Amino acid sequence: MELHSLQQSLGDELTKKSKVSILEANAWCVPIHTLNVTYKPVIRTKMDILMKMLFLSLKEPKFESAEQISEILLVEQLFVEDLLSKMQKTGLITKVESFFQLTEKGQKQFASGIFEEEQEAAVTEVLYSPTHRNFLDGDIEEVLEFEDFPEQIFRYQVQENALKIEDHAVIEEIKSKNDEGDEEGQEKLFITSIDSVEDVQVNDVPCIEFLLYDEEKDLFISRVWNTLINKWDDQLEQLIQEQEKLTWREKFPQN
Repeated sequence: MELHSLQQSLGDELTKKSKVSILEANAWCVPIHTLNVTYKPVIRTKMDILMKMLFLSLKEPKFESAEQISEILLVEQLFVEDLLSKMQKTGLITKVESFFQLTEKGQKQFASGIFEEEQEAAVTEVLYSPTHRNFLDGDIEEVLEFEDFPEQIFRYQVQENALKIEDHAVIEEIKSKNDEGDEEGQEKLFITSIDSVEDVQVNDVPCIEFLLYDEEKDLFISRVWNTLINKWDDQLEQLIQEQEKLTWREKFPQN
């Protein structure tokens, strides 16, 4: 894959309008961090009738066995045993002096009507750009296939020796990458906490920059194609425009 060919095709697209001309074209890289994130997922489901009945039965600590509860609720003992086991594992009930008793966590979940079941820790990979101060979507492996990587680094890049990203921002990024169920009663996967964020590598992502002049509108325009997101990058364009807009007319007085 050649960056030069991509630059040529993008330039042809931009100058389709007869009144638009390219004043400058350049290529440079913006650093992107690959992060390995370990997090705790939780499945939330609406409590079914049996679980609600079980919660009601355990509001007062008077049952010692699944057999006693199954006789009261007229439910198969195996179902009760399975549910009691699940509730103990998730910390919703405990045994005090041989009697089942709701924990504070169990009382809260019963009040909400939502059962939360913690899953095994999961690991996912996300891409973060300090220059954008945000996560980006794309395939870093495809970007690395370019043969003619620019040596120049983006002149307004943001460098951070140690990334400082709030957990809530990482959670939102992971959520956006996961398909969550929206239908009534459907299991939904939620993320309650981030265990670790490991900065595993930094890759330079090529970008192609154009400075355009629209003769009809008498307007200078910055366009930047980001090869990672595979589209025009509004954030980088805005950053360049904020820094250089006032200099363009002096630099190109004939336009």
